Amino acid sequence: MNHRRTILSLISAALFGTLLLVPSAGAVPRAPANFIGVTPQETVKRIDTARMSRGNIKTMRVAVGWSWIQPTKNGSYNWDAMDETVRVAARERVRVMPFLYSVPTWISRKYTDMPLQNKNELDHWRKFLTAAVKRYGPDGAFWKLKANRQSKLPKLAIREWQIWNEANYFYFSTPVSPKKYARLVSASSNTIKKLDPGARIILSGLYATPKGPPSRARNATNFIRSFARYARKNSFDVVSLHAYAADASTFRNLVSGFRRTMVKSGLRSKPMYVTEMGWGSGSGNAFLEGSKAAQSTQLKKAITYLIQTRHQNKLRRVFWFTWKDARRSVETCDFCYSIGLFEPSGTKLVAKPAWRQLVKFTRGRP
Repeated sequence: MNHRRTILSLISAALFGTLLLVPSAGAVPRAPANFIGVTPQETVKRIDTARMSRGNIKTMRVAVGWSWIQPTKNGSYNWDAMDETVRVAARERVRVMPFLYSVPTWISRKYTDMPLQNKNELDHWRKFLTAAVKRYGPDGAFWKLKANRQSKLPKLAIREWQIWNEANYFYFSTPVSPKKYARLVSASSNTIKKLDPGARIILSGLYATPKGPPSRARNATNFIRSFARYARKNSFDVVSLHAYAADASTFRNLVSGFRRTMVKSGLRSKPMYVTEMGWGSGSGNAFLEGSKAAQSTQLKKAITYLIQTRHQNKLRRVFWFTWKDARRSVETCDFCYSIGLFEPSGTKLVAKPAWRQLVKFTRGRP
């Protein structure tokens, strides 16, 4: 009898221990450090980056338009706005990952034209990249500015550079050509890594399902399959996806399908980022007509999936688009007015349920 009682006690203890290891139905998996970032669509201030930091969001993906930095051919580079963005981010120990795109009007009347029409255009693009790395890279002039040294600004050098934006969609890229984009990536990589051999080159986020004829839009799987045939594999380090979808279930299919295509295209060894994802919280949204609660629900389902499958998908980082709702209409985005984690209210920002849900993954403070 005592022997039997001992065995039953051991079994009970084992079952209890197992139950402790099984998360409850409402449990949220913990995201690895620096796994979740945000992509703002408007200028950020220190109040924004401080809130990111408290929420344990340590990476911010920002747009850097060549057309803004060098609007005139013979003019100098104007880094003022970028300096301030990097400064308020570094002050709160938030890293910046820029995506570089948008040609100035002295190159082309269309800012979407990749600078590949002739050697002169490509040389100017290389000079722009060189100036950016010399400004913000490990030995960058920005970190040596007297004001930054005196204020003891943390040095968070930019080491990841994303080349262009949605290279498979005419909204941001003309022509839509995997072959030409491969050429741009190769030239960009050579330029950046000559200055910083440890830099990482991130491919343009590819819009998963753009609409239009092949000359103007190619879905992400089709584009990366073709791109892989033309690109030098050592010219880039990370492949990137913009996985907008109607719901989290469709989102999962887009991510897993894209990864399968990468593997079949000879890119198995390359890690993957999702540099844009998101759902709106207002009616009229292009992807989800719903509410703030619906937005939070989709976020929870999607990010749970990304964390749980990060190893099989070789997924290293994801970025929610966007930080806060746009205060004005956006030409290339008919849902940006409600896709943020915060909504402006006068001079303040009001957190949505989606923000509180997001920081459950990061274990930050909402």
